Amino acid sequence: MENLDSRESALGNALTYPEYLALIERLHTEEKATSFQDNASFYKYSVLGLSRMKRIHKKMELLPELVNAIQSIEGKQHWLIITESWCGDASQTVPIMIRMAEENSNVQAKIVLRDSNLDYMDLYRTNGSISIPVLVVHDENWNELFHWGPRPAPAQQKVMEYKALPEPRPPYEELSTELQKWYNADKGITTQKELLSLFSK
Repeated sequence: MENLDSRESALGNALTYPEYLALIERLHTEEKATSFQDNASFYKYSVLGLSRMKRIHKKMELLPELVNAIQSIEGKQHWLIITESWCGDASQTVPIMIRMAEENSNVQAKIVLRDSNLDYMDLYRTNGSISIPVLVVHDENWNELFHWGPRPAPAQQKVMEYKALPEPRPPYEELSTELQKWYNADKGITTQKELLSLFSK
């Protein structure tokens, strides 16, 4: 259940997808990401993420049944996508969400930066973690219909298995690489099917 104040605050900072991309590109001229701006690793991940988002947004083919489900939305919907530019999971799934929103003019999708809106993010923790991305879907009156995230079930299982390993665990970069390989092989199909199941309820 959403907290109205935290949502209104998040809305005040929300960006359209073009605005989000423009912000990332501007920050990259300063070798920064959307958060952790003093950390070179996050800038590196942000650069990779921007390239990946642009490629997926351009080339992704949505499932016909998902397109039909989105195009059949008759009332206005407000989608808030909680994310950050350096997030590897987000770079694979946020472009899919945006492509979906573009299929219906009744859908307004906005980007909410996690680390600038932690009160809002707190409402959508996963097992206590502020994992992203999270898509929160509302009707025209801002009643929450459902939320999804932070990653498709098979990818989430990989993360949970990693966290269950005894210390010292392998470097997180190994998990990140494995996740990206899974996303690339999956080609967005699992993400689309999970979202379709929610929109079809």
